[in-house]
Amino acid sequence: MKRLIFNLSLAAILTLFAVALTYSNSKNVWAAGAGSSIAVVNMQNIISMSNQGKKANAELKALYSTYTAKLLTMRKKIAAIQNDLKQNGSIMSASEKARKTKEFETDISKFSAEEKHVQGVMAEKRYTLLRGIVDKATAIVTAIAKKNGYLLVIDRPSVVYRAQEIDITNEVLKQMNSK
Repeated sequence: MKRLIFNLSLAAILTLFAVALTYSNSKNVWAAGAGSSIAVVNMQNIISMSNQGKKANAELKALYSTYTAKLLTMRKKIAAIQNDLKQNGSIMSASEKARKTKEFETDISKFSAEEKHVQGVMAEKRYTLLRGIVDKATAIVTAIAKKNGYLLVIDRPSVVYRAQEIDITNEVLKQMNSK
C-alpha cells in the first residue's frame, strides 16, 4: 500500500514537473543533456558493484561470520542442556533439575539478548559503511547532473521505462572506482 502511494505520488510529481516545463516561458530546458533533462541511475548497482561496496560487503560478511560463530556456540550449549533435561530429567534430583532448568532459561535469555545485540551492531555497521558510499555516489551523480544539464536524476527501481541513453549508472560507477 505504501509503495502504491509512493509510486502514485512520484507519478503526480513527475506529471506536474512536465506540465510546468511545457508551460514555462523560459528557454527550452529539454534541449540540455542529450535531448533530456532527466537521467536515471541505479544506486543499488553502484553500491554493490563499486570497489568500496565490495569492500564493505566483505567487511560485513566477516563481522557476520564472527557473530554467527558465537551465536552457534550459545545455541549448541542450549541444545545440550535441553537434551540433558529431556533424557535425564526423570532421574535427576529436584534440585539438580531446577538448577538445569534455571541454567537453560538463563542461557535462552542470554542468547536472545545477544541475537538482538548482533542485529543492532550489524545494522549500525551496515549504515556506517553504506553512508560513505552513498555520499560519494551522490556527489558524483550531482557533478554529472550539473555537467550534463540534468534537472532530475531518478533512482532506477522507481522507473518503469527508460531509454538507455539517460542511464548514467556506468559513468557513476566508473568514477567511483577511479577515485
